[in-house]
Amino acid sequence: MPRSPTISSRLVTRIVSSVPFAVIPGQKSQEMNGRQYRLRLGIALVILACCDFALSVGAQKSESSKEKTKLLAVGSTAPDWELSGADGKLQSLAQYRGKVVVLDFWATWCGPCTEVMPQMQKLHEKYKDKGVAVFGVSSWEQKDPAAFMKEKHYTYGLLLKGEDITDRYGVGTLPAVYIIGADGRVVYRHEGVAKDFGSIIKKQLRD
Repeated sequence: MPRSPTISSRLVTRIVSSVPFAVIPGQKSQEMNGRQYRLRLGIALVILACCDFALSVGAQKSESSKEKTKLLAVGSTAPDWELSGADGKLQSLAQYRGKVVVLDFWATWCGPCTEVMPQMQKLHEKYKDKGVAVFGVSSWEQKDPAAFMKEKHYTYGLLLKGEDITDRYGVGTLPAVYIIGADGRVVYRHEGVAKDFGSIIKKQLRD
């Protein structure tokens, strides 16, 4: 939330007037008093800058919380999508109807994403022949996600330009993981690092 300029000016005035200084008598009193006033003003501006920073951090946390509430509700129908794979071929959610689909929205520049990706690889290796399709959805990327996955020896699916569908899935923070059931409905969604994907997959396969 933008801070009111009136409040800012009042705050500076109060801080300036609250910092004590001695009046210097003699010939150079005017110059010395001017220096002390500038010092007081500098202190006030530093304190005001700290307040601005604190307000900014609070606003960012608030926006982050709002973003997290945008995720699709569990039980809702997952929107269909068409994205290109690393081989250039189009993939769509509709192609995987009847399978459990895991979507991990990530980017090479996202530090926390690197904590989730090994879990995606384990899910892929364990369930690839049991009706589960795992995809890393590369989003807001500026580098080569395919090269990154190859370097890390990740072999699960890769979808490119995930930012084309982030609005539909309410994704505003990376990483974000969706698990979509065989009926096309969302059974799990989470923003940030999480670790217990396996139990959710097992339950879906049992059901």
